[in-house]
Amino acid sequence: MTTPRHTAETRARAGLVLTMLLWGSAYVTSKMIVREVPPDAAAVLRFGFGALVMVGILFFREGKPVPPRAAWPALLLQSALGVVGYNAFFFRGVKLAPASDAAMIIPTLSPVIAALAGMAFLREPVRPGRLGGLVLCVLGAALFFGETVQPGSDPARLRGDIFLVAAGVCWALSSLVSRRLLDRTTPFQAAGWSLLMGSTMLLSVSVPEMAAIRWAALSPMFWQVLAYLVVFPTVLAYIFWMGGIGTLGAGTATAFMFLSPFFGLLMSVGFLGERMTLVQMAGGAVIVLGLWLVNRPAPPLSPASGCEGVA
Repeated sequence: MTTPRHTAETRARAGLVLTMLLWGSAYVTSKMIVREVPPDAAAVLRFGFGALVMVGILFFREGKPVPPRAAWPALLLQSALGVVGYNAFFFRGVKLAPASDAAMIIPTLSPVIAALAGMAFLREPVRPGRLGGLVLCVLGAALFFGETVQPGSDPARLRGDIFLVAAGVCWALSSLVSRRLLDRTTPFQAAGWSLLMGSTMLLSVSVPEMAAIRWAALSPMFWQVLAYLVVFPTVLAYIFWMGGIGTLGAGTATAFMFLSPFFGLLMSVGFLGERMTLVQMAGGAVIVLGLWLVNRPAPPLSPASGCEGVA
């Protein structure tokens, strides 16, 4: 007999798979919009509109939508890293490099850096399985991006990949800040206000770009893709993500991250016509395996031994 708890967990898992599909699609659709507007303008449009929707949801669903005063310094840092820094690098990177590179770098590098920082500075457990996953991620990255740094390779793609690496670092650092931030705020407070403050910061430095855009010349496809980016990968995906964490826990939810590169690569090939070599596909598979090991939840404590299990 199906219990309400089992039904809730099944829905949460389905929501997390959908979240990874939506986040994977964001690499492709972001590539589409930077074809028509500059990178900073693309970031402002996506996350500015997304922030307005998230803050609207926040005021509708929470009795106290404004975070306490003690949370604002961390919110400011989260906005600077996770919105301004991440998007400034991400949209520049995806303009120069293939969307498939973004799909591999961002969702794989960020958890690796966060895991290393957590073990080094936050006293998170150092497990053999986790260390093995980190090693696999490095080896897979060497395979996937080896062709990018070879003589005669496209220098624009290499610059784009460097921007994407910087974006992954910013996202990893912001995730570490968010762990402390969520001790003082609710997830929707943290998301709504950090998006709003971050997009305001982006707008303040992108006014010249925004003013130079010929808005009437933008194609109907641009506005359709932007609307999709705002509603689905930015707002709905975050709601599903928070629901998954609330039902299954952060450890289980994070394990679904290995699906994001898979979906991103598939859509880069299907919608943008990008191609990968067999070596790159092998490297991508190794990275995804390593990411799964990094995010694999630790086994429960053994009553007999009283110590943590080995992954």
